[in-house]
Amino acid sequence: MHVHFVAVAGTGMGALAGLFKAAGHEVSGSDVSFYPPMGPALERWGIRLMTGFDPAHLDPRPDLVVIGNVCRPTNPEARAAIDGGMRVTTMAHALADHMLAGRSPLVVAGTHGKTTTSSMCAWLLHEAGRDPGFLIGGLPKNFEASFRLPQSAAAASDRRGLPLLNEAGADRRRTPFVVEGDEYDTAFFEKTPKFWHYRPEVGIVTSIEHDHIDIYPDAASYEAAFRGFVERIPETGLVVAAAHDPRVVELVSRSARAEVAWFALEGDDTHGKPPHWLAAPAEAGADGQSFDLYAGGVMAGRFALKMPGHHNVRNAVAAIAAAAQGFGVPLSTVTAALASFEGVRRRQDLLFEARGVRVYDDFAH
Repeated sequence: MHVHFVAVAGTGMGALAGLFKAAGHEVSGSDVSFYPPMGPALERWGIRLMTGFDPAHLDPRPDLVVIGNVCRPTNPEARAAIDGGMRVTTMAHALADHMLAGRSPLVVAGTHGKTTTSSMCAWLLHEAGRDPGFLIGGLPKNFEASFRLPQSAAAASDRRGLPLLNEAGADRRRTPFVVEGDEYDTAFFEKTPKFWHYRPEVGIVTSIEHDHIDIYPDAASYEAAFRGFVERIPETGLVVAAAHDPRVVELVSRSARAEVAWFALEGDDTHGKPPHWLAAPAEAGADGQSFDLYAGGVMAGRFALKMPGHHNVRNAVAAIAAAAQGFGVPLSTVTAALASFEGVRRRQDLLFEARGVRVYDDFAH
């Protein structure tokens, strides 16, 4: 199948183009420019690139045209595809229909921490031999790219580990596919949040704080997007939710159909929700930190993390809960995998040290 991407050079669209190429499709794409790092990466992956937006880029006629959400209704190439009756879709639908079908999506949502938490989830599942696919809005240092296509069609059969909240649902888990779930809208012709379309079986909600005011004019409209996400996780699924965030607690408590696993740090106000997963930060330094983990009130061991900051402990606990409780990954595997997690490029990324001064690159919020 020939798949053409309009506005291919964005972080998500470019990675999805790479996924389609890895799946054996002919892939082309257009954009106004192809700056590093995405431009060279697209060339390396074998994507045929075209500069600018022009209806001529649609000749020969592609089998599928994926239109990015940065495109406006006046984009000449997108307009030609739609008006010409071509098979048109969005990034979210292309991912769901062609990559997530037959797999068990683990979707990480939240205003903060999505990229790091998604990367942790992918690494924990990978080290557990679960052969995860993933699409992440950053570059995990443990992998060569921000996407991965599962190598096998069947999920791993090893279900050892903690008892799961919902055994019936866990027994039906297939090969996991980790998606960083963006709440931004899908396309100019479909004004729904992208993460509504990712078919989550396991979902993480790290935090909720009013953002993207260009499409969500007030907190209520923003929270409605997350409510729709949580409501889409089926009864056989699992919601991993931040108990320290009052907005998360209120929204998940009212909206979840699936079982909920609350996570928190020691000393948090958990708003009346006893955490299933609780981390007590221990030693900390410039090179990382350790924490004691309690699962269901029982000490589960001490875990090491190369990344500093209590926010990263929260990210780690959420990823542990999703991998262990959602997919049955043994905590013994999690311990070793988390200790070897290298982080994400441009997320507290140490560039160099000179005369005792450390210089970091941090492109996040």
